[in-house]
Amino acid sequence: MAGKPIEEHLLKTIEDTGGWEAIYERVAQGESQASIAASFKRPDNGQPISRGFFSRVMNLDPERGKAFWTAKRLAATEYAEEAKDLIDNVPHDRDAISKVREQANHRRWLAMAFDRDRYGEKGPDINVTVNNIESLHLDALRHRLIEAPRPLEALPTSTPEPLQLPKAWEPSQVDDEP
Repeated sequence: MAGKPIEEHLLKTIEDTGGWEAIYERVAQGESQASIAASFKRPDNGQPISRGFFSRVMNLDPERGKAFWTAKRLAATEYAEEAKDLIDNVPHDRDAISKVREQANHRRWLAMAFDRDRYGEKGPDINVTVNNIESLHLDALRHRLIEAPRPLEALPTSTPEPLQLPKAWEPSQVDDEP
């Protein structure tokens, strides 16, 4: 990994600070991936690691990615509990109540997004049963054939009579009598 000094430094720093298990614990406590990434510094300029780079490094190993999403599901409970605490401790001020309502709604949404089975809204059960799609398709084609117009060949044909033009005018047909 000599060609990837930042990635190598990040992996070493993670191992020195408790390994990936410590990262998963931070995620399960509700810390965002962006703030976790910002806690690691680049070796070349001391700037924080970007969230995208941190995510890419984490997902290089599929097991780490699965563990991350397991921690996110655990964080859903943290978000739901935070929403309850916010609502329980809101000051009796109109502006504070509005702000806490939005914060609680956002945490509720986060809980639903990360653990839909536990915190998601239960929709109506919809069951659609199609026994034989092929027979439905064939029935539709038969119906279309019955309603289809007949081809032009099958229409009765009547031959039109040719148009009779008047005879050409000749000077001998002129009457000289007034």
